[in-house]
Amino acid sequence: MSRSELSNYEIEPKNRFADAIVSVTHEFRPANTVTFLCDVDLTEVEALRGAGGPARKRSYTAFVVKAIALALKEFPYANRRVCRLAWIPFSVARLQTFLRCDVAVAIERHVAGAESVAFIDVLRDADQLSLDAITERLHELAVSDSSTNKQWRDFSAVISRYPNWISTLLIRLPLFFPRLWVKYRGGAALVSSPAKYGAHGVLGTWSHPLGVSFGLAEPRPVVRDGKIVACPTFSLTLNFDRRVMAGAQAARFLRRVVELLEHASTEMDRSPADRVA
Repeated sequence: MSRSELSNYEIEPKNRFADAIVSVTHEFRPANTVTFLCDVDLTEVEALRGAGGPARKRSYTAFVVKAIALALKEFPYANRRVCRLAWIPFSVARLQTFLRCDVAVAIERHVAGAESVAFIDVLRDADQLSLDAITERLHELAVSDSSTNKQWRDFSAVISRYPNWISTLLIRLPLFFPRLWVKYRGGAALVSSPAKYGAHGVLGTWSHPLGVSFGLAEPRPVVRDGKIVACPTFSLTLNFDRRVMAGAQAARFLRRVVELLEHASTEMDRSPADRVA
């Protein structure tokens, strides 16, 4: 091989954060998942986005997190995952049911030499949080660092302090221990969206049994009363583990998430006490 051919590429040095991301991808099981897609009319969401408190405009992610949490409360069969108890030899897969409506979110991190770094943080009892509280929490996660975010501090410490094989093992432990899953991964649902970068949608497989993503929100043609009008919409995707629920069950769950978003003014902009009443 000539010198000019050798100069056409280079092998990057090892990066522990990049290795950690690769280790988590071993949890993905595309053969066990199915993806549904639905367009969502955001007319009521847009009306509510600027109607919150004076501190911050409500984010699209906050609405999606809230809708997922409320739907999980209504459909407990969706709030589960398949687990294998690591400490029992030859154990068979079991279903772990989550009793709280926690929603995990993928948080981007800028680490030199590892542009693809992200980690998971959890919004606990998201069904009980207001849209403003979720928006504020999401902002705190986005601007946090190791000094203000314990989840990121623990995650980065595991990667930085231990050899690669040990950090990989520690990162994957929640897959086998139900209590660790709840502590570090949350529950059944994970939200990850490329919308702010202009992507119109994403079809992917996730580490959680419910992976929810949405694309860029912008005006698109919608038929109303037989007429074509411009309405704000985005594409919502649900990637689900078909070992947890069948297609019909997943479709009902997705339909309810869409209904909550499209009727946000009556379904989501209320306190938990009002909703119970």
